[in-house]
Amino acid sequence: MEITELYYPEIEVRAGSYSFKEGIEIEVSSAKGSYCDWAKIRFTGPFREKIALPRRTTASIALGYGGVLEPVFSGYVDKPAGSGTKEMDIQEYIVFCMELVGTNADELCLKDETLLLEDTVIHDTFLSTTPQELIAFLLAKAGITRMKLSPKSYPVRKTLPIRQQNAVQAIHTVNAAWGIKPHFFFSGGVFFWDETPEQKKIYTFQYGVNILALNRVNGLWELETVSVPFVKHSHKINLIHPKVRGEREVQKVVFTTNDSGFIRTFLYF
Repeated sequence: MEITELYYPEIEVRAGSYSFKEGIEIEVSSAKGSYCDWAKIRFTGPFREKIALPRRTTASIALGYGGVLEPVFSGYVDKPAGSGTKEMDIQEYIVFCMELVGTNADELCLKDETLLLEDTVIHDTFLSTTPQELIAFLLAKAGITRMKLSPKSYPVRKTLPIRQQNAVQAIHTVNAAWGIKPHFFFSGGVFFWDETPEQKKIYTFQYGVNILALNRVNGLWELETVSVPFVKHSHKINLIHPKVRGEREVQKVVFTTNDSGFIRTFLYF
């Protein structure tokens, strides 16, 4: 059994031309049931008054150990806190941004590459096409070139009109036209449609070793552990615990820094 030592966690946040390894707090959420990852960055250092990052500024968050960092979020600045909210498709993200209204402007809301899809308007009629061909077109229209689409065979549809929809809405329209409900999301900057990222290792979480807490929350198990940036949603993990044993599929991953500055990971399955 290979053992990974999880001591002295490191963090690096990049936003535009800025790079931070301290003076920040983070929250990152990535879920299989949501097509969009979101994150929050809070600047706590003395430089916070000087931060000025407009919408669509590139941003990333990486965690790791011993100088080896794993990206846990990549995307763009959506809005600074206090700039108001708008109706969005992900209820969790609506609540998240609404909670930030009226707070200090030293916090940023981030969204993954889904932001590019939401900013792309589709108004066209498509002829003799498959869902994969349409999805690839929608992604290209948004400037997205890295994708992994299901190789499943679907019948060719003679006509599909899409009128004044953003690319996310258009993807839902494509799925509905073929009567399918595939998961789609970004991971590591790659768009997945009815596919999942490759998993090279299955990590074990053991009672009294690297499990800080294990509780039932809203019908799911919530496992609290230290910083484990190498575990993504849809990955399998192995559990050795009096309450749960064996392999489970991760449905959601949340990374946070607590009041003491320690990085915590919450795995839901």
